Amino acid sequence: MNGKEKIIETAVCPFCACLCDDVVILVDVERNRIKEIRNACTFGVEKFLSVEKTEQRLKKPVVDGKETDYDDAIEKAVDILNAANKPLIYGLGNSGYNAQRIALEIAKLKKGVYDITESICHNLLYLELKKHPFYYALLDEIRDNAQVIIYWGANPVVSHPRHLSKYSVYPVGRYAMKGVMDRELITIDVADSELKKISRWFLRVKPGEDAEIADILRRLVKGESLREQLTGEMDIDTLRKMADMLKKAFYGVIFVGLGVLSSENGSKNIEAILALVDALNKEGVNFVLFPMKGHFNVLGAVNLLLRETGYPFGVDFSRDTIFEPGKTTVLDVIARGEVDAALIVGADPFSSFPMEITRKLCDQPIILIDPFETLTTQFASVAIPTAITGVETEDIAYRMDGLPLKLEKIVDCQYPSDRDILERILKGVKKS
Repeated sequence: MNGKEKIIETAVCPFCACLCDDVVILVDVERNRIKEIRNACTFGVEKFLSVEKTEQRLKKPVVDGKETDYDDAIEKAVDILNAANKPLIYGLGNSGYNAQRIALEIAKLKKGVYDITESICHNLLYLELKKHPFYYALLDEIRDNAQVIIYWGANPVVSHPRHLSKYSVYPVGRYAMKGVMDRELITIDVADSELKKISRWFLRVKPGEDAEIADILRRLVKGESLREQLTGEMDIDTLRKMADMLKKAFYGVIFVGLGVLSSENGSKNIEAILALVDALNKEGVNFVLFPMKGHFNVLGAVNLLLRETGYPFGVDFSRDTIFEPGKTTVLDVIARGEVDAALIVGADPFSSFPMEITRKLCDQPIILIDPFETLTTQFASVAIPTAITGVETEDIAYRMDGLPLKLEKIVDCQYPSDRDILERILKGVKKS
């Protein structure tokens, strides 16, 4: 390495909620570009190199379809928020914690609705946690101790590629000195996946059948007799063998994915799985349940809301009861026409929301803050480009188990951070 290059040896990858913190990056300082990336998955490499894909970037601020400067765009955004009776602030799973904090201040000041992707992805889990004990652990503890690993409705090979090698199946742990040789993998899913080749058991279930399997396993763990025969590929004898393995484990984990939470009977599914984990712990087996998070800082947004309001998502500061799922969450307030402006940060609702919801979203002014061109850009009254958090600007992000990590600035750029843009918007709203 010469004076015109620098090595960042412990960069944190801002692709997914694994936040892999062992990425090595070689930067050509003189040319302000990344030369080499090590220890990152394909998605992570693409995220770091997205700085060079200029055709995908939102290049200049846009107001009413015309390019302008930042001052004009921010002034227009402030005008929209000031004219709104109850604005929606949504997204922020791809923003740093400090940007999330400022966005929450705007929502409080304007008595608006503040929501994040959790209200769509993991809402059922939070609601069921009120009814059942929640056995949880840090990823490092799971890596050190877990002998039995279950991926239920999750395929980390395609969603979190390094999860298997860093935290679950393959790494050496305190009680898994031989790594994968000391662990047993079980996969339960509605379709065959890459995990089938490495799983001790791969249970292919019918949509909505997860609750039935979890309940049978719970009863077997408790030693209850069974008479019924499970339909499909798996029979009671196989489930008995699985239950026996779970009971004999020193430590186990169930990684739950959207295949459970977003499927038919999702509420019953997660309730039954939580009951299974509770039964195992009452039988003396250390077992935890771990939800697989997607966006790299969605848990930062959850933690912020929990600290500030006591609720994990979907809060409406115009109401006495600020949290009421089904009434204060993003899809519901849009469907009922309760919000009259939207500030979208690092999200693309026009690609992910139901069509009937996006049609209603079109009826109100939209402020979009994002590094990239998206489908939502086409419908935004104001679109403001920003730096890519964790690549072009620093901030704090929370790993999927709640561990805070610092995201470094890797290269320079011409764009301000979303934190800076939100700060200027907040100041403008306060002045009005």
